[in-house]
Formats: sequence, structure tokens, C-alpha cells
Amino acid sequence: MPHSFGTPANAGFTGLWEYPTAEMPTDGTGRFGATLASPYAFYYVNLAWLPWLEINTRLTTFDNIHVDHMGSANSVGRGRRYMDKAIDLKAMLHRSRRWYLPSVAFGVSDVMGTELMQAWYGVATWRRNNVAFTLGYGTDRMNGLFAGFAWDIAPWLTFKAEYSPLDYTRDRVENYRPHPGRARARYNAGVVMSAPWGTELSISHQRGEEFAFTLSQRFNLTGTFFGSNNRRNTAYEKPGSARLAHWRDIEPQKLSNAIIDGLSKYVRVRDVEVALGERKIYVAYENYGHSSHAEAMVRVLVVVAAVAPHVDAVFLIPRVRGVPVVSAEFPGEMLFGIRSRELTSERLWRETRFTWAERNFSTFLAGLEKEGKLLFRSERSMLDRARHDLKAMVVYEPRINRRLDDDYESRWSVDLVYEHRSSAGWAGFAAVRFPVWNDIDIWWEPWTNDDVRLQRAVGSYVTRPAGSLWVTGEAGWLDERYFGINTWCRFYSRDGRWWFGARLSAVRERDPFSFAGLARGRLRFGFGPDDANLSPWRSTGWLQAGYNFSDMGLDIALDYGQFLDTDVGGKVSLTRRWDDVAVGFWMSRTDRLTTGKNFTNTGVRLELPAERWFGSWFGRSSAHVWEQEFTLLSTWRADAGREPGAWRSPDRLLTQLRPIELRKNVRKLLEEYSAFEW
Repeated sequence: MPHSFGTPANAGFTGLWEYPTAEMPTDGTGRFGATLASPYAFYYVNLAWLPWLEINTRLTTFDNIHVDHMGSANSVGRGRRYMDKAIDLKAMLHRSRRWYLPSVAFGVSDVMGTELMQAWYGVATWRRNNVAFTLGYGTDRMNGLFAGFAWDIAPWLTFKAEYSPLDYTRDRVENYRPHPGRARARYNAGVVMSAPWGTELSISHQRGEEFAFTLSQRFNLTGTFFGSNNRRNTAYEKPGSARLAHWRDIEPQKLSNAIIDGLSKYVRVRDVEVALGERKIYVAYENYGHSSHAEAMVRVLVVVAAVAPHVDAVFLIPRVRGVPVVSAEFPGEMLFGIRSRELTSERLWRETRFTWAERNFSTFLAGLEKEGKLLFRSERSMLDRARHDLKAMVVYEPRINRRLDDDYESRWSVDLVYEHRSSAGWAGFAAVRFPVWNDIDIWWEPWTNDDVRLQRAVGSYVTRPAGSLWVTGEAGWLDERYFGINTWCRFYSRDGRWWFGARLSAVRERDPFSFAGLARGRLRFGFGPDDANLSPWRSTGWLQAGYNFSDMGLDIALDYGQFLDTDVGGKVSLTRRWDDVAVGFWMSRTDRLTTGKNFTNTGVRLELPAERWFGSWFGRSSAHVWEQEFTLLSTWRADAGREPGAWRSPDRLLTQLRPIELRKNVRKLLEEYSAFEW
């Protein structure tokens, strides 16, 4: 039904036409789309970022206001259309379960940027079955009381109408207004048509003046990107091997080989080691082919359940580059639950333990052997599997900036990628980027030119000196702009809920027009390097700390130190994670503030696994994650609040493997696996 997601207002937030309702999409779902409501056009991405918080990021263009190359507004069509970035927030204060009590929400539109279209509001929505009535009050351009209703005529058709006192005369760029007078009418009405796969088309008549059109696509970050089926259930296969009835009948070598053969066939893991104790099974492995470490663990557990007799416990120990990270202890009854698809026992989950693993798995097994508790230990199998990867990848780089003559620019490239994995803490990565099609013309980003360049080449090392203390470092061509080194030292709490540490970096800018050369001095964008007064090397460092709100999958991280512009200050990041998917927002504030703002910079960071787009359709899993960061400001000081790039920070290596996070995600996936109908 359309109302399970809500329907989009013109600007993208869940609402009527111009106004919001007190409904919002379910957690982790949203939509992207575009609305044409002349003289306005809206392009947006909307997301229920938290169960009670909806975030709408949008670009608004005014068709009848243009900006020339000097930045001056005009209404005669010279230059590009005026574009305005904005973020809208809506917090659900109360979600009603009874029709006679309303859902209540509070929100703000255009909370940062130019704040050209800002308004604050409170709104209540009563819903009974397929009819919803909304009443609210808004400030500024929302201009007082508003009301409306929505009627879900059919699962694919919704009718909406609203009373709209919106004050369009408040929209203003210099001396020009896109809608200079009051609207002819204060009523908007139309229909929303929804396809089963989530595509929506809206047609409405608004302001008594214009027909408006919206085309949008719903998505679900907790399931397949298009549609509603869970992406992970289709990825599991049933090994179907015969199981031994009694532990006393096992042949240790045979059981070990069966586990290793099953993992080789059904799971993309390497560096596998199996040990058998007193009615216990130990399996250590490294995930190399799944973007979700929880998915890799569930796959391993399903294989073990398919071939193992009744045991007291199964221990799974995922490693990173040969270093054990977590020890997950599952009671033997869990294997029966997996085979029978009955995993609803709360007692089994209370008996499941996730802790940081022993630092050295071989030493741990040697201790068991010395105590006479080890029956069998396999050789480390599949050590060379996925040791070297060579592949070609298509890369898309968007740029959105209202200061540009072409406000949306992009580049398509092909990357030739090599990755090396070891079992001794080391890893290496190199990517050469071959631009194929490019319309990016940004003078302050000269590295986005058409030259073939070494995009990144890094050697990386990770070690675990003690307990949950991790040290990692990397050196080389860190990203398209910087050459240098990064080092991190990070200590995690027992369950990984909180951590603190430090990061140090020393970098030098690269020559943006050479394959892998370094700039002679610091780059002054548009004017070439400056050798006279500045050292080409920069040293920076930060103290860091973080906390995980596991129930919500929300990470908060704080950095304080010196950034690349020698500016001192802090950065706060809020990242919502749905297992292997992440959507985060960050803000930095240093002693180099952006003109007209009380902060330095702010932006959005995305981590989307490749299977979100392709793998879920074909029942496959991929380790590749598409990462992209967007700044939300059009003007900022080039290096202020900036940290150099990184290939594999502790966040990328360890975040999913924290005991508290891995336990939560493994439980969710096992419950989905149990509920799936084969």
C-alpha cells in the first residue's frame, strides 16, 4: 500500500503536496525523485534515517531566475538557473496505533545553507484504514494553519488534497522572486500512482495555476534496493550434506574436510582453520567476498550445521589479515534450530556469546592441546585463495554545486584494480583510473581531469598488540590528491560499544596532471604550486572517540586536532548503519569558518554495497562497497576542516566486527534465514 511508505510532497518529504504530514516511511526506507511545479523544480533523496527521524536532502531550482558568471541574479535567462541546496528534518514525537489519536511530528525545512525556504512546523495526522486527515501549523513561508487529507482508493492509487496558505512571496534571490504574487488559489489536489516495484507518479493541480508532476522511486536499505524481498535470503544455498548422528561416530579428519569443502563451495572465505575439541567445533576464517561480515558468519554457521553431529558449542572466529578479531560461541542446539528453521528461542540467544577473540588462534589451540582438550586440528586451508585479485570496475563520480555553470557534472571512468591479501597483517591495493566520459570542469578540483592517473596505491598493516587495542597504518598514494602516511591507534571497550584513540597523518599533494608525480609545493588552486613560503609536507593529527547506540545502529564519532589548513578544531560524525549499509552526516568547526556560517564544513557520506544494485537480483554477494562523500556547502575554504584520504581505516576494518554490532546483525540474519520459504 502507498501509505506504508507515505507519499511524497513536492519537495520530497512525506506529506501532502506543499505541506508535510505526521507520517513517515518505515526505518531504513525512503525515495529519490524529481518534481516539476513551475517555476519550481525539486530533486531530492528522502530517508527514514532513524525510526523517528526523516531526513530530506534536496536541490531546488527556480526556472525564471538565472545567475550569470559573476554570480549576479537576473530574470532574463542569462547564465544557469538558480539552484538552492537544502535539508529538511522531521521528528516523529508520537506514532499513533489508534485512529482517534493522531501521530504527531515536529520539523524544519531548509535547516542549513541559504535557508531561503526555511519554515518550522508542528503537524498531527489521524489515520483510519485507508483515509488520513492532517492538521498543522507552520511559520515563515508555511504561513499559518494548513490542512489536508489522503485517501488510498486502491493499493496503487492515492488521492490527496490540501488547504495551502503558503506564502510564495518569501522566496527571493537578491531582488528577484520566482513567484512574485500570491497564489491564485489556496487548494492543491491530485493523485499518486504506485507500481509494485516502488515507482511512483504524481499528477496534481496546484495554486490554481499549474499542473505539477512528480516521478519517484522507493528504496529499502534493509532489503533489496528495488522491491521489498529480503536480499540475503535469496543468497543462501542449502548444502544438503548428510549429518553424522553421534559425536562418538565422527572421524575428525572427515568432519574437518566436510566443513572446509562446504566453505569452499558456499562461502567466500579464505585462510580457514578447523579444530575439534571436546564436543566443540572451532572454525577460524577470513571473509573476503561478502560486504557483510554478519552474512559471512551466518553462511559459515549454516555449512557447519549441515555436516556436524550434535555438539555442545560451535566457535566461529573471523580474522582480518590473519589477525583474530571476534570469537562467537553458539550453543550446539543452535545447529538443530538452523536445520529445522526454528530459531525463535530466546534462551539460545542468551547462551550465545560474542567477545574479542584471543590474539593468536594458534596459541589458543596449543593451550587446548596441552590441556588434552583438542582432538584434531586441520592445516590452515585456502591460504592462497583470493590472495591476489585483479579486476576492472566502472566508477561514477557526481559533482553537484550551484556555483558551477553546469550545476550537475559527472565523470565515468574504468578502474583497473589490484588487491593483495596476506595472513600476516599486510595488505596492498592499487587502482589506475581511465576516464571515459567527463563533463567535470571545476578549477578547485584539477585532479578530476581527463588524464589517466594512479588513483590510489597503498600498502597497509594491522596488528593487535593487546586485548582490544588495535594499531594500523598505511602509506602510499592515499587518494587522488594526497601522497603520505596514515596511522591509527584505537582501543575498544569489551563489547565494542565505545572506543578512543588517535590518528596521525603526514601528506604531500600530488601533481594533478601527472600519473603518479608529486606537486613541487602546495597547490594554490587556479594558480599552480607555491614553493616560496610553504613546505610541501603537512603533518596533522587528531584525538578520536566514538560510541555506538546499538539498538538504533547509530555511531557517533568525535575528532579534535589540526586539519590540513593548519586550522584547529573538531569534527562530529553521526553514521546510521544497517549492517553493511551506512548513511552518515558530519560537521566540522575550526578556526577557519565558512563565510556567513558558524561552522567550517558539513557533508554526507554513503557506503552502499555492490549487491544492493546487482547481487540481490541474482542471489550473489559481493564485498565491493561504493563509497562517496558529498559536501553540503557550495562555498568553503579548500583545506579547512579537511582530513586526508584513507584506504582502510579502523572504521572500515573493524566496525562491523565489533562484538555488540556483529551479534545484533547475525541474529537478524539467522531469523530471516529461518523464516525464508524455500
